[in-house]
Amino acid sequence: MKLAVLSDVHGNYRALEAVLLDAKSLGVDHILFLGDLVLMGLDPQPCFDLLMAHKPLVTIKGNTESTIEDIKLVKPKNEQEKQWRKLVRYTDIRMKPEAKALMKTWPIMQRGEIGNDPFIFCHGSPYSYNEAIKEDIDPSSELYTKLMAEDASVILCGHTHIPADFTLRNKRIINPGAVGYSFDGDVRASYAFMDIHSNKINMTIRRIEYERELYINEVRHACHSFKIFSSVLYSLENARPDPKY
Repeated sequence: MKLAVLSDVHGNYRALEAVLLDAKSLGVDHILFLGDLVLMGLDPQPCFDLLMAHKPLVTIKGNTESTIEDIKLVKPKNEQEKQWRKLVRYTDIRMKPEAKALMKTWPIMQRGEIGNDPFIFCHGSPYSYNEAIKEDIDPSSELYTKLMAEDASVILCGHTHIPADFTLRNKRIINPGAVGYSFDGDVRASYAFMDIHSNKINMTIRRIEYERELYINEVRHACHSFKIFSSVLYSLENARPDPKY
């Protein structure tokens, strides 16, 4: 079985299209999506439509999907929060009602089996889409304790925008990185390709070129209307988080 694991598209249609074309060239059987599909990008509805056209086997709710759901509850306290709310409202308006209704049903965590291995699929951690699983996690932390109590041998997660493949005791943690924009210094789109044969998981991180310069110019133009897009522009150009945010 061949799987493509995607996360953190953030409305970057050009990157998502390139990643899915690459996955198709590898003969992928199923797409697994780990959250953060539409917000912080220029093409929210097209990204939703393209992903759904590939009938993903798993769709997980990320923190930005939750943000869109809760937009009416946001009460800005400063200019930066006003700019954030403006972008979320804009994204909300551009999404079709049926698309938003479907995203609302996505779970924040899902369990399943691939081959003979029990898996957990989540965005951040199995317990919160805002909580990241990192290799340097404190063994005395509550998160570590809870993870070790899980019967899953593999946990697929995103949120950090940094691809990773490491082991915590007997748990294999795989993070596909970000399709939309990365935080690891590599400006290319990132996803995980998993080839599972005879219950052995062979995983590689794929880095994919796309029309990034064209998208950068489009985002730069959008900054005139949405100042918060400057953080996306910084990450697209530097593959790092914008230090101002």
